[in-house]
Amino acid sequence: MQVFTIENEQLKAEFLDYGAILHQLWVHDKNGIPTNVIMGLEKPEDYLHDTWSRGAVIGRFAGRLENPIHLHSKPVAIEHSEGVLLHSGSSGWGNKTWDLVVHHKDRICFRYICLAGASGFPGRVEATILYRLDGNKLHLEYRAETDADTHINLTNHAYFNLNPKGRINMHTLSIPAEEVLELKPTLVPTGIKKMVEQTSFDFRTQKQINEIRLDDYFVLNKNAEEAAVLFSPETGIEMKTITDQPGIVVFTPPHFEAICFETQKFSNTPNIPSFPSTLIESGETYQHNTHFKFSLKNEE
Repeated sequence: MQVFTIENEQLKAEFLDYGAILHQLWVHDKNGIPTNVIMGLEKPEDYLHDTWSRGAVIGRFAGRLENPIHLHSKPVAIEHSEGVLLHSGSSGWGNKTWDLVVHHKDRICFRYICLAGASGFPGRVEATILYRLDGNKLHLEYRAETDADTHINLTNHAYFNLNPKGRINMHTLSIPAEEVLELKPTLVPTGIKKMVEQTSFDFRTQKQINEIRLDDYFVLNKNAEEAAVLFSPETGIEMKTITDQPGIVVFTPPHFEAICFETQKFSNTPNIPSFPSTLIESGETYQHNTHFKFSLKNEE
């Protein structure tokens, strides 16, 4: 396991080749103090036993899937636990060692090759993740190709806290989403979208997180510039999540102070024809771009 660093005048980031993990991300707070806004693990080797996918690239399919999935209307049996596969299970890319492809001062690229049949999915998939610093932005650029038709849905599982010494519920959050996906008790989407109005999911106007706990998929407003805006009054740091994906899973873990923004397509899509397709055919390229933009916000 190796640690790699990239930096520019505004940001500094550390990565591991294991899981292509975003290990640390340093931002200056309102007092000019460098602040690591990633709630990762202290030592790189600790990630070998992490069950929360901290900082890792999730593939080949992020989210939850019901067994079997459907490919061109035909059922395909996949690995599962009580009928559900989470984050691709034993073949998940977050606990695999990626190959280093590019490492420059302000960018780094990792590659992983997933063999056909992993967790039951057809197709050999070759994927890359490029992390790139651009001023006050960290870009994540995902690409993947397959030699057989298959379903692909990638994301990053970094946990953020813009005031790492404080609680996440003191942050304010906005999400320009009028709908969330209805979930079964297994947390698998039913295929129904529910309005956020007059519910705890309504973050269309920025509000304090308080005691709200989330593990939910927000369907983004296509006309909105940001997928989410997080702000810490204590440090003055604001983080905007910007993506070309149709939605975002927002997750607040139960036992540490952080929030995760998983930009991706809908969970269980292979089984719900009305959802935006995750099918990538042989010869096509999966593409997904997300970036996190940091700034200092004056509350006055």
